[in-house]
Amino acid sequence: MNRSSRGTIHGKGIVGEGIGYLAGSAIALAADLGSYYLLSWWIGGWYCAAAGGFLVGSVVAYVISVRWVFARRVVSSASAELAIFVLIGCFGLLVVQGVMWVCIEWLGMPGSIARLVAVGFSFTSNFALRKLILFRSRGRERAIGEVA
Repeated sequence: MNRSSRGTIHGKGIVGEGIGYLAGSAIALAADLGSYYLLSWWIGGWYCAAAGGFLVGSVVAYVISVRWVFARRVVSSASAELAIFVLIGCFGLLVVQGVMWVCIEWLGMPGSIARLVAVGFSFTSNFALRKLILFRSRGRERAIGEVA
């Protein structure tokens, strides 16, 4: 399905979408890290604060992704699309938690540095999965794993 949104630039390809997703993710990252630092200050726990920040950032990333970044959307139901987007975000949250755990517990990094390392890993996994599952081009309309 090629459902267009205001502000989306059609035909920009994966590089253009990647750049748009990077810019949108920078905005989402600001929301994520701002929430993370506020929550870590209020509740004092790195892991709960990381989860809360990640969820805030995910909502911001979804809005930016569907309005300005991706030209093609393959899920016709907005509620189903949001659910899949959130499920992919939950996988990204597991990536964040795992990377933070390794960085803090094994490598002895401070929580704030570990959080920044984790963001890089989650950005890459989230973009790849969202592009492959939700925002793939017409040439890739077959289900993931389906042979031509």
